Amino acid sequence: MNSPAPKPVFLGFPAESPAGKSILAGRETTPDFPREWFEFVHPEDPHHYFSIDLTWAESTWSCRFGTPQCHGIDASLPVVGCCIHGAYLSDETDRDDLYNAVAEMPARYWQLRPDDVDSYIANADPVILEPWLEFDDEDEPNLKTLVVDGACIFANREGAETGPGCALHQWAMDSGAPLVGSKPEVCWQVPFSREDEWQERSDGQEILRTTIGEYDRRQWGGGGEDFDWWCTADPSCHAPRADGSIQPVYKSMKNELIALIGDKPYDVLAKHCDARAALPAEVKATHPAAYASNL
Repeated sequence: MNSPAPKPVFLGFPAESPAGKSILAGRETTPDFPREWFEFVHPEDPHHYFSIDLTWAESTWSCRFGTPQCHGIDASLPVVGCCIHGAYLSDETDRDDLYNAVAEMPARYWQLRPDDVDSYIANADPVILEPWLEFDDEDEPNLKTLVVDGACIFANREGAETGPGCALHQWAMDSGAPLVGSKPEVCWQVPFSREDEWQERSDGQEILRTTIGEYDRRQWGGGGEDFDWWCTADPSCHAPRADGSIQPVYKSMKNELIALIGDKPYDVLAKHCDARAALPAEVKATHPAAYASNL
């Protein structure tokens, strides 16, 4: 008797794409799996609803940029992690925050620091574009960090005094400065996704719904499947760090979450997650990458 043909595994991406190849190689889990969501109303605004992906918030992911566990989204330049394209600035506040960070950050943290940074800051001429920024006419918003030798100007490479990784991140961690405001918004926000949508409730009331979830490959649009690797689905990024530390995302990225949803909503989320921590793992929709990291 012939055995039935094995059921094909749905990868979520074409098998021949970089995403499909990474999944087939065992470096990532597939993107479609059960998730749990927590919906609640802003404690101070009855017309502002939140939908939070608990499966992501309770996962044990952490960024591994600057370590061997980060393979980078481009296999030809893994040392720069996901910083291939430079960071698009969201608004003038984002631009001002980056200027202030550059002005405060000692030069030793920044391997690719332009020679005219000090003179630019000393002259403080708002008409002249910052030497670490460039305009990209292809996208909106079109002001972004400069790309040098194939990646963001703030991405330190091998041989940097402070090692490979984001110069801004390294400086913030060493100095105790908050990551929020020390790096461009897109940099500290990823891998959280935030979507705001005005909706009309069944009773006719208009409400604002804020959805917070995982910034996975699909959040990047069609280009996400072209990354050679993406970290949120890699079990190694959910395992304990080299020093043995491990925390759920809602704790390890508390400041980022507060920046995204506010103090009072964060308190509601944290209280709910703290209570759920005592639940048996089998009754929760655990992120498959976090589950695989414990096998």
